[in-house]
Amino acid sequence: MNVLRDLLSQHITLSSTDWASISSRFKSGVYSKSEPLTKAGQAEDKMHFIVSGVVRLYYELDHKDITLNFAFPNAFVNAYTSFLTQQPSDFYLEALTNCELLSISRTDLYDLYEKTSCGHALGRIFTEKLFLYLSKRENDFMIKSPTQRYLDLFDLQPHLIKEIPQK
Repeated sequence: MNVLRDLLSQHITLSSTDWASISSRFKSGVYSKSEPLTKAGQAEDKMHFIVSGVVRLYYELDHKDITLNFAFPNAFVNAYTSFLTQQPSDFYLEALTNCELLSISRTDLYDLYEKTSCGHALGRIFTEKLFLYLSKRENDFMIKSPTQRYLDLFDLQPHLIKEIPQK
């Protein structure tokens, strides 16, 4: 839980009261490799913070898995569009490796937005981090070759070569 507090404290001032409220709503969970977090067709109801491990976001097309993204420690992950709209997700999230996650329900997160002094800033952090990530990813897809994106991934996360299947 300290990892989450440290990350949030880089962006907002957390009073002890606010932190007590935030930390009481996040639930720790351990997921085994290949264990699903979200299934396509379900409305996403949780936001996850990755303490350790790697999460994969993918969809199925013609009975094939197509990986869209990976999420790594110290990042938030979920099927965000489904989380916001409460419409069924088109995507699956699964633990690509054994993972430790801190998860908060949509109801609890929205309650924090309203009932803590830092709640709206907390929501802004989630949204800004997602926007910056997606903006960079979009730029990379327009500017970089698939080979360069693959090499960049392993420059940033060199241990992945051992953890992520190469298919």
